[in-house]
Amino acid sequence: MFKLISSLILVCMLSACATADFGSPNTYQRYDVQRIGQFEQATILRVRPITIESNSGSSGIASIVSAAAGAFLGSQVIGNGSGRYIAGALSGSVSGLVAQRVSAVMSRHSGVEVFLRRANGQTVVVTQVDDQQFAAGQQVFLVSNGSDYRITH
Repeated sequence: MFKLISSLILVCMLSACATADFGSPNTYQRYDVQRIGQFEQATILRVRPITIESNSGSSGIASIVSAAAGAFLGSQVIGNGSGRYIAGALSGSVSGLVAQRVSAVMSRHSGVEVFLRRANGQTVVVTQVDDQQFAAGQQVFLVSNGSDYRITH
């Protein structure tokens, strides 16, 4: 029983290798540091919750590795003789399915779509992860580093 639980934990750890970077406005990448950017004040007109999905983990590598590891561990832990091949096939299939589902869940993150009125009257929309709370009517800073925009208080 201990081997079975250890095997399932290992498979789950392997399936968790697929993570996505959603670009938080509170986190800067190394290449963004020590660069001149611009900011301006803007007024929030509307905030709408969204879901941000990353397709970076959709190559299936985590599912294949998890299925292979699950098949190997399942054939070693469960069953004897020819039963171990059936156990390996079943545990490999289940491991691959679990890894695929975990990867799909991890590739999504909650975010916000923020409608802004800039100081010059132009209206723009910025989407970002929801690690800061915004409300209509708030004055915020629209920060730009050339191609990317962030909203912050």
